[in-house]
This record gives sequence, structure tokens and C-alpha cells, in this order.
Amino acid sequence: MILRNRLKNPHAMMSIGMLCLVLALCWQRFLPLTAGLGPDLSDGARGVLFGVSIGMNLWSVRLAARQRRCGES
Repeated sequence: MILRNRLKNPHAMMSIGMLCLVLALCWQRFLPLTAGLGPDLSDGARGVLFGVSIGMNLWSVRLAARQRRCGES
């Protein structure tokens, strides 16, 4: 229920997207490959974080534009 309300808020979506971006960028620096994850799994998880980040940021831009457009009428 809480997540549904945040999915309509572009600022919350942008925050989630930026958090995923920071995690993806810092992934290899703070989680060494010797932590039990193979290099392929590590690259896959990093790619998922980048994908979620791009998706959330684009979604937040779309929501903001839609809210701005509806508010002008």
C-alpha cells in the first residue's frame, strides 16, 4: 500500500532510481569478488541495478511531465 502511493510521486521515484544508480556504481568497490559471488553474478546484479535505475528515472520524468501537463489545463 505504501509503495503504491510512492509510485505516483515523481520525487520518490527519482530518489529510488538515484539510490540504485549509486549502488550500481559503488558495487565493485565495496563488494569484492572474494565475497562468494562469482564475477558473472556480480556483473549481472550490477546490470540489474543499472537497469532499475534507468527505468525509475525515466518513469519519474514521465510522471512529472504528466503532472505538469495536467496542472496547466
